[in-house]
Amino acid sequence: MTTSNPVTAHDLPSGFCWADDLTDWCKLLEAGRIALLRPADPQRAARWADVADFYGAQPPLAPAPVSVDGSLVVGVGATGQLAQSAARALGRSFVYADDLNGALTVPVPDGGSVLLTASAGACSLAGLAPLLGTWSQRSVRVGLLTGLDLPGVAFSLAKILAARTPQLPEHYVHLDGLTGTARTGRTLDERTALDTAVRGRWRTAVVEAHGSGSHALLGPYSLCGLTGERELAVTGSPVPGGCTTDRCRAGGTLTPLLLRDVACQTLALFVCTALILDPHEHYPSSVSLAHAALEGHPAAVIGMVHQDLPVNAEPRLTGRLLAAGRPLGALTADLNDTVGRTSGYLLLGDPDQSVGATPEPGPAPVLTPWPTRRPALLTVPSSGGRLTGLVARDGIWHSPEDPAQVTDGQETALGLRTKLTGWLAALDAGALFEDNLRAWAMAADRPKTYVVEGLKVMRRHREAARENALAALQLVQKSLRARYGPLPDLPDQLERHATSWAKALSEMSEHSRFGMLDQLTEAATATHTRSHEPAAAGPCGYCRGPLERTMCSGPLPGAVERIRVTCPRCGLVADRPTTPAHEAVRLHAPDELVPGQSVRITVDLPGAAPGVWLAVQLRDRGRHALATHHRPGAVGAAQMEIAVPADLQPEVHRIWALVVDRFVPAWHQVRVPSTPGAHHEEQLP
Repeated sequence: MTTSNPVTAHDLPSGFCWADDLTDWCKLLEAGRIALLRPADPQRAARWADVADFYGAQPPLAPAPVSVDGSLVVGVGATGQLAQSAARALGRSFVYADDLNGALTVPVPDGGSVLLTASAGACSLAGLAPLLGTWSQRSVRVGLLTGLDLPGVAFSLAKILAARTPQLPEHYVHLDGLTGTARTGRTLDERTALDTAVRGRWRTAVVEAHGSGSHALLGPYSLCGLTGERELAVTGSPVPGGCTTDRCRAGGTLTPLLLRDVACQTLALFVCTALILDPHEHYPSSVSLAHAALEGHPAAVIGMVHQDLPVNAEPRLTGRLLAAGRPLGALTADLNDTVGRTSGYLLLGDPDQSVGATPEPGPAPVLTPWPTRRPALLTVPSSGGRLTGLVARDGIWHSPEDPAQVTDGQETALGLRTKLTGWLAALDAGALFEDNLRAWAMAADRPKTYVVEGLKVMRRHREAARENALAALQLVQKSLRARYGPLPDLPDQLERHATSWAKALSEMSEHSRFGMLDQLTEAATATHTRSHEPAAAGPCGYCRGPLERTMCSGPLPGAVERIRVTCPRCGLVADRPTTPAHEAVRLHAPDELVPGQSVRITVDLPGAAPGVWLAVQLRDRGRHALATHHRPGAVGAAQMEIAVPADLQPEVHRIWALVVDRFVPAWHQVRVPSTPGAHHEEQLP
């Protein structure tokens, strides 16, 4: 029924209408109306009506002929009936699947297009990754039609249909949270005030900022993913000290800015793990950038699914390619090709839709095709060594003012590796780690004092231990050559210097904050060669996403072979050598942290290994060390209790374990949520 309810009725522009049930909604859509399935919450309905006003009056929907080029709508589970009506409205063929696993068997032609329809709760990374991987290998363009519930899915479809009617002038904006500036224009080179830009009405908005799946730092603003009127836990109860429409718990003194209020038809989110759809895969509350975007203005959202993807020229080129009319699905595929991932970026929207008209020749990005195939090691001229293009399958997209000279640097890289092997043949693993860490520290504009001083201590103990070991080795070798002579015991100084070296490394990481773990693990593998394809390593202990296990082998003598286990969403799980002592290490943490109470952590260590150092740290979202416990010379099952601060924010926190065995470090990390309580405002890094 579509009768007006004085309590929940909200006026809609011409061409839009309300429907009270799914059957009525299907009939209205077939009649050429853009129907909104009325939600139970009147405030939610009012917000949707405001979004409809943003898109303006709509002409009657014309019957769309069914495409014959392999464009499909795949309806999953309870969204099947809605997806079938969406397929008719969009001129696509329809296929039903019971679940995401069933969608793998759908006959999608190579080079085709799929609009996958499912509720947000069904779109976990573990469920989407096999689909995206399979379809990417066959050059299938993929987009998601999703929402928090069936009315939300219908609302997303309404925006897709309304976006096909040009209403806004061709305005494009790049909101740069790293510099607190904004740029507009088709080439995104016209400066404008950020305060003005965030309140504008845009055809396309590109957001580049530090953050997570719930919040991001946008200059003086805290970009908040609040979906309702206040932040709720999964149980439906308010989160103490949580976000509201006029307060953001993550912003501190920053001005709150709700993502759902950013008025744009197409949104690109260059924020780590911005598109977390399954609410069980992030901190369990109603604050989510992905959900806020679905409930807000954009008809299409391109965003980062993985954590810590490299970002160079991608945001500006994405905005320019959108303005040039590149289809959304093709652009998402370009971004995934650039980072070498099939699920690094995700599209919420129609993969065949374009948002910009074809511009005049000149300002649009151009594609320089590969001469024969994509180079094994691409080298392009760029400012500061940064990649200035999008590396697609057919070539590289770049600005016309930055010509691309495509060369394959594989042989050059192999020759360089051979030269480095000759120069550094005498280094051991500890010296190699120090050299890489020192190179990073000295490259900074203002080297951190605690890193520089810590490296001095590490070098002093390593060189002293090396002298002891060489003296003992010379004596052994002399005895072997002569076939007689004394055999020394293992010098006691080795264990003492190894412990002191590890202590200096532990104190260095304790005084650090954001990004130090990444720098330490990078220093441990900076001269290693990683395997071409990571292997599956089971589900993540926190988000249940697919873990990836990468083998790293060093071309340099002394570069110990290492194993790196990562979760695309949670980040590093373990980075360790393949030595027996490190393979025996296991980190056991509780399921949750209770503010004000102690937490017991157990680390399984080898039964007998001289010189082992153990340090365990509790760190918050900003990677501040909240508590640290050191255990020199630990063996067996090491148990320790760490006090949890009483004012700990309700967030997913991290427990680090640093294990150093004879100058070879390893890192282990788990994510543990804290229970809600009365907290002060959280400050994002």
